[in-house]
This record gives sequence, structure tokens and C-alpha cells, in this order.
Amino acid sequence: MFVLGHLVCGHESRTFPDLALDEGEEGLAALLPDMISCHDWGYHRAWRLVGADRQADLIVAHMIGDAVVHFGDRWRGDHRKRGWAYRRMGLVTRRYDEFFTHAEHAGWRPAGRTRDSRRGWAHTLVEYSIDQWLADRRDLTRAFLAVGAAARQTERKMSWLLDLVASHAIEPSKPLATQPLRYCGALARARTPDEFHLRGLALKFGLREDAEVLDWLRGWLRAIWQAVGEEEMRQVLRDLVAALADPVGHNYPLEIAAAAKLGGPPASRWSGLSTVAGGTGERGADEP
Repeated sequence: MFVLGHLVCGHESRTFPDLALDEGEEGLAALLPDMISCHDWGYHRAWRLVGADRQADLIVAHMIGDAVVHFGDRWRGDHRKRGWAYRRMGLVTRRYDEFFTHAEHAGWRPAGRTRDSRRGWAHTLVEYSIDQWLADRRDLTRAFLAVGAAARQTERKMSWLLDLVASHAIEPSKPLATQPLRYCGALARARTPDEFHLRGLALKFGLREDAEVLDWLRGWLRAIWQAVGEEEMRQVLRDLVAALADPVGHNYPLEIAAAAKLGGPPASRWSGLSTVAGGTGERGADEP
């Protein structure tokens, strides 16, 4: 997922009742793993941040969402990618050459530039179709305006981001001097909510950000979610929200990590959830 998916899931899980995540409040903190590309670190070590502070919990929430899409709705470690994005990437895998050849012939990316792997490209398109579905079905204007403004501010002054990385010993996979600025630049240039992820895809795949290119990418993502169907997209969202609402019940090691760090039970928004439904992650009828 990208911006819209993470903010909607965070809001609907009610994990952060003190934040209006559907309005983009603290949106960039919730998106930090994308901004600095720290997923390799995150799948192994982000869980230790639980309960440290609100921004740390937002980082953990982001990693839970990514883990569900990549590895499945219950955490079994990061050894096998069996999540929805990988189960559904067959919708586009065979069109890999078509995608890049068309972009190169149209002059949208340099011919001969290294392409993403077929698997990486396919699962990314499927994953970002969640964001496109949300943008096509909901009014996310407030989140769009707030995140865009925060991105422009961060372009001018990155101190909050650098302080957050240093205080939690987060290990980026890409240079801190350039990656956040590339990310924030794409967000700042967006003119509609779905341009967040469309411009993100353009950067990732080495494409120009012309309106024609963005519309072409939009067509790919819409074709994916339309092929999947409304009910399955709703189920994907329900699975994401349920895991974020009760990560311990979905086998995420938050209690162990927090107890080891704090010397006792985790003092966090996720405390005590795993025993409610016998550790199954099931929710009540009035909950997500």
C-alpha cells in the first residue's frame, strides 16, 4: 500500500483515536517506512518500538499493514510471501514486457534503463490497486491536503524526520539525504488524492510524471481492482483493519518485544488484546 491505504486502515482500526488519520493528521509519521525505505529493518525490528511513543506506534502500524499485504493476515515471520498482493499478482505478471516496452516506446522512460523484477513490479501494482480502489470510492480530500502540506514542509525542513530516525535507531535501506526528498517531492506534486500513489509508481518504475503517464498507470490499477471485484477488495480492507486493531491476536510479537524493552507488560494502545478472543484475532460484531 501507499499513502491512502495506510491512513484509511489506521483510521478504521480505531487504533489511534487521538488522531484524525482520515484527515491526514500525522500522516507522514505513519508513512515513514516508505519515506526512508526501511522495510528490511522493519520486518525484523520495528516491533520493539511498540509503546515508545505515538510516532513509534505509527511506524509499527505501517509495518503491520505492509506485512499483511505481503505475508498474510497472520504473522509467521518474513520467510514466505503469501499475502494478497502475491496471491493476486498473476493478474498482471504476464504483461510485464508489455508495460515496460510501451513506456519505453512512448518515451516515458529511458530505453535500456534497468527494470524492476517481474515479481517486484507485479506485486507492487496489485498492492497499489488498494489505494486506487479507495481513491475511486471515497472522498479523501482532507487527507490529501494535509499530507501534501506536510510533505512540502518536510521538503523545507527534515529535522523531525532525522530526529525520529536517530531516536529509534531506524536503519534505512536508501540514502537519508535523498530518499525522503524524492518521496516528499512526489507527494507535494500530487494534484488529486490518487496522484500520491500514481506519482510514487512513476518514481519507482522510472517513468515521467506527465498527466498522460499518470492516467495510463491509473488504468492499470483500476483494471486490477475491477478484475478482483468489490467484495474481495472490501475483504482485503477488513483483513488489514482487523490485524491493525489486534496485532497480538494476529501473532505479531508486540507483547514480547515491549516487555523485553520496558521490563513489564507493554504500555501501548495494543495492550491486552491477544487474550480477548483466545489469541485468534477475532473481533466483536460491532468492531472492524
